[in-house]
Amino acid sequence: MFALSDLLTIAVDATENGIPYLHASLDLDRYDDVAQLLAETIAVRRIRNRRLLRVWRDHALGGDDNPIDARDERVLQESLLENVGTPDAPASDEHLHGFVAESLWLEIVEHVPMGPGTPVRVEGHDWSSTDPGGDGLTIYRQAEDLSFRLWESKYHGADTPVRDSVNLACRQINERALKYLARFSLVEQQITDDRVLALFYSRLPELWANRDPAAGVGIAVSAADADGSVFDRVSNYFELDAAQHQGHLSVTGDFPGFASKVKESLWSGCGSWNAH
Repeated sequence: MFALSDLLTIAVDATENGIPYLHASLDLDRYDDVAQLLAETIAVRRIRNRRLLRVWRDHALGGDDNPIDARDERVLQESLLENVGTPDAPASDEHLHGFVAESLWLEIVEHVPMGPGTPVRVEGHDWSSTDPGGDGLTIYRQAEDLSFRLWESKYHGADTPVRDSVNLACRQINERALKYLARFSLVEQQITDDRVLALFYSRLPELWANRDPAAGVGIAVSAADADGSVFDRVSNYFELDAAQHQGHLSVTGDFPGFASKVKESLWSGCGSWNAH
């Protein structure tokens, strides 16, 4: 399976007020392909059982006309439909759009070099995009040096400037960064093959509090369109050098329509949707 980023138009060399940011755009004629691939990447992340993943894929791609076993259907729904809901009880638009925006960011940031480079680890929410804690964390390694970016992800669906959602994300991180990083630092207990990386995780809150050069912040926003400056005020919120910030802008046109296609693909694989 190729990377979702291969289907997007991506520029990584943009800057605003010295802050580097990535600009990704989705062409309307690729909505179906990108939505299907994003749904599949979500399934791959969530389902560790190969047989169940194969069942989901067969039905999501419309290649299996046989009904899904009732037990498999229940397991697939519980594994994949958090923040999505079912056709009978769909999740709210707010939860669905936040989940799809965060999933889109996760797939792009994991495969496209930006800022300090391609991350050696990417952390998202363990389960639900509404769980407490930061939306994401990327760990970078350059030569022998490690650095991180703490991310907040937003979907911007209002008529106000996209900058408003960016500023809201900045305020949230500014207020809660230490709490978010304390949660992420617990990953240290899971890393047994790289003690240097494990030690770095344990120091995340300390590095942030000290405004260490290894610390940094990232703001990701998905929007139908974006006119004017988006990330130019980010550095006003943090006592960091401009290069310690990262922006991520995904321009998706009809985002609600795109999110619905992702939802329907997830439903189809679970045997809950018969749009094919």
